[in-house]
Amino acid sequence: MRSFNNRGADVGRARARQLARWFGHELRIARVTAGLTQDQLAAIARVSQQEVSRVEAGADGPSLDIRCRLAAAAGHEVRLGMVPVASVRLRDSGQIAAAEAILRVVHPAWTSTLEAQVAPGDRRAADMLLAHATERVQVEIERMIVDFQAQLRSAQLKRNALASGDPRPVRLVIAVPDTRATRRMLTDLDAVMVATLAVPSRRIWHGLRTGTPIGGDGLLFVRTDRLAAYPRHSPGE
Repeated sequence: MRSFNNRGADVGRARARQLARWFGHELRIARVTAGLTQDQLAAIARVSQQEVSRVEAGADGPSLDIRCRLAAAAGHEVRLGMVPVASVRLRDSGQIAAAEAILRVVHPAWTSTLEAQVAPGDRRAADMLLAHATERVQVEIERMIVDFQAQLRSAQLKRNALASGDPRPVRLVIAVPDTRATRRMLTDLDAVMVATLAVPSRRIWHGLRTGTPIGGDGLLFVRTDRLAAYPRHSPGE
């Protein structure tokens, strides 16, 4: 059986081949429009004519440097960007331990769904969605803080999609590792967190354990190295 983790690599390679073919087609149009032969374009870009031919044929081997030089030689500019089309699954990203720590304590009053699709036809998914009679909680699990404001914005866009079609409010919880390093990185972001993630971690844990609404957005600190610290919820509690 193919490894589940191969999926991202396969999709990425297929996209690279598609973009290489598209770039070759666009480069040929730009070159012809500029009135240049392959030899002339190669001379301006300081590459071989064979390299120009390979790029225009859609080969995926030529480097980004060569592609940028050829585009510039034809009077164009290469721009790169990324747009969200799908969420990385928990099993791919190594976030399962944090998800398990949360699920161990969740009261039966919460209905939990992992990798919950944010909207019909939308390939993005919330890492975890907890549903209560009066509210829903979108939990996004971050293994590390890289660009917190960008990570928060991405989570908020998912929340906007989740909010449509259900009258219950959607609370946003960002789950992060409970480490000194993480807390240090978040120290300078106190103003942002107070404004957008005002519910403290201890209150979120209390709501999860007791089955009571959280009532707002917050930051949840999770210890993934000590699952025993999160005893499984007992139906009798």
